[in-house]
Amino acid sequence: MRSCLVASLVLSAMAFASPVRADGLLGRVDLRALFETELALETRDGGLQKWDWVLSPEIEIRASDRVQLTAIGRARFDPVDDLEPGRPSQDTRADASKRLLVGSLVDLELRELYLDATLGSVFLRAGRQQVVWGQADGLRVLDVVNPLSYREFILPDFEDRRIPLWILNAEVPLGPVTAQLLWILDPTYDEPPEDGATFAFTTPRLVPRPPPGVSARLRDPAKPDRVVADSDAGLRLAAFLGGWDLTLNYMHHYQDQPVLRRSLDARGVVVTPEYERTHLTGGTIARAFGDLTLRAELAYSTRRFFLTESAADPDGVFRTGELGYVLGLDYSVDGDTLVSGQVFQSVLTAHPRGAARDQVDTQLTLLIQRELLNDRLEARMLAIHGANDGDGLVQLDLGYELRSNVIVRIGGDFFYGSPSGLFGQFDQADRITLGMEVGL
Repeated sequence: MRSCLVASLVLSAMAFASPVRADGLLGRVDLRALFETELALETRDGGLQKWDWVLSPEIEIRASDRVQLTAIGRARFDPVDDLEPGRPSQDTRADASKRLLVGSLVDLELRELYLDATLGSVFLRAGRQQVVWGQADGLRVLDVVNPLSYREFILPDFEDRRIPLWILNAEVPLGPVTAQLLWILDPTYDEPPEDGATFAFTTPRLVPRPPPGVSARLRDPAKPDRVVADSDAGLRLAAFLGGWDLTLNYMHHYQDQPVLRRSLDARGVVVTPEYERTHLTGGTIARAFGDLTLRAELAYSTRRFFLTESAADPDGVFRTGELGYVLGLDYSVDGDTLVSGQVFQSVLTAHPRGAARDQVDTQLTLLIQRELLNDRLEARMLAIHGANDGDGLVQLDLGYELRSNVIVRIGGDFFYGSPSGLFGQFDQADRITLGMEVGL
């Protein structure tokens, strides 16, 4: 049964999504697809962690030089069913952004559906889409427009982790400055793994711990659901001045991470996830100096909430402002080798006794990437180290281009450190990955 379904997915991809172009009343129509499969073996016991088979068809309809419609779908089959055991609740998603679950092994999703239009000098994009603010590797500071799926923690690329939202997106040139205005009409938030999943959160940084001998119950999220009244809005001003790429960013939005407030009743501790609004202000700066590129991102959020382990705190959380920033330096050793280092810091303006995290939290990253064999072989290593908890993650990836549309991959994801750390909590989930990508 399962092998038949996999074969059907592959045959559907080949039949439906082979590159096709047609001209007619609608203008040009382009059809294509990407087929991917990836196997993950846990190093701890050699067991299967996942075996994803993913088909991503895409269609573009160009009605004219100024109007284009794009739709991207995704069909995913995972017979292992350890990353999202059973049928996930999807209770952090708006109805219009939920996946269609077929049993417990298959999910279908409309990843993106948007209309592009150019009106004079104004560019408009309306529909389900991803909007990228910031360019940090591995972690994020300003890239807060789209919520994230934590099905595989932070291991996949951002493009695969972001949850597309229904957004009205306009870019307006104002002399040397381009203004981007966002109106987000989609109350969808971060999607953490549920209990029993391979990457379910256990660190006390993210999960409240009841006193010994006291039971705890998790309620459904108290999620905003008014499309207009609970919508988010953002503004970005971008310019290239004196050799510097600059942006100023502002968002009035609900934080995608829920506030896990606790209370007591006759049966023990009750944890209620709630969502709180904040104002985010920040910006980016970048400039190339020969083979060196200097870049930085900064963001300040006015209202953030973090866990406290103090028994005297009535709801188990405290409110604070948060300043986050990243400093990055990229060095192009030659035309084939890139070395990049980053320093991330998060600084809280308030830090009461019993806070579950430090007031200043520091993470360091190192990326090394090299092209070999006339760019047919790419080797990549990304290391992330949490300085506060002494934990981290090392990701290795080797991709070889068999043909212009076929890439085979082998890689590994290795965690280390204390189980109370953000990365160390997954120290038993180390894995080797084997995969293939086929453009259709």
